[in-house]
Amino acid sequence: MKKNVIILTHGWTGSSAFTALISQGQYWLGDETFQKIDYNTYENSELVALNNKMIADAGYTGDREHEILTEQAVLDVTQKIAMLDPSPYKAFAEKLSENQPWIWKDPRLALTIRAWMRFVDIDSVEFIILTRDDMQSWITSNQRRHIQSLSFTRRYNKSVTDSFKRFLTERGKSYSEFEFEDLQLRPEQTIERLNQQLGLKLTMEDLHRVYNKPLYKKSKRFKDWFEALAVYVKNYALRDGRGRA
Repeated sequence: MKKNVIILTHGWTGSSAFTALISQGQYWLGDETFQKIDYNTYENSELVALNNKMIADAGYTGDREHEILTEQAVLDVTQKIAMLDPSPYKAFAEKLSENQPWIWKDPRLALTIRAWMRFVDIDSVEFIILTRDDMQSWITSNQRRHIQSLSFTRRYNKSVTDSFKRFLTERGKSYSEFEFEDLQLRPEQTIERLNQQLGLKLTMEDLHRVYNKPLYKKSKRFKDWFEALAVYVKNYALRDGRGRA
């Protein structure tokens, strides 16, 4: 039987495309997936809700989208989650066991992945760490009105990725690492890597079924860079979390 898959990502990484592609290998996405205004995230809606509950009930007061992630913050949240009523998380884990193989991705896992390992058998999971070219990530974040300097984008992405790697290394778990640009620029080779790791038979047809943007080039071009720069300059006073309550 195929193992379950967890994609660990800092966000703005094209993880929805990766998840949609892998799900073509007959992975359970959930009863519903979380929809944003303009696209399907392919995130299990129940997972998103439970992650939000974990974070809120643990009393986390940081801003996970606009602050550099620290290991101390992760440890504090994990310790506080351990004191919460485990019943909703156990119930979700039971549902997962009835719907294997399943696939997860949710940037909130940066704060909650350690806590989830109380309820999910880590040995039943294949892990993928997904990142993105920092400039492409910077363009996307500013186009979506997450006002960031390029320096902040680099530090933020690295802090989350490093935290995931520490988590997996501490538990002796192997993982594969991809950039979104791997799928865009080298789709055939990337699909083959996924097939080898996960024991799948994904094809280019599967990719075209779930991803309709041009391949063999990066998605963000000069026009996008210029648009992002204009947004950044206009909102410069709000950069890197400034001006947030």
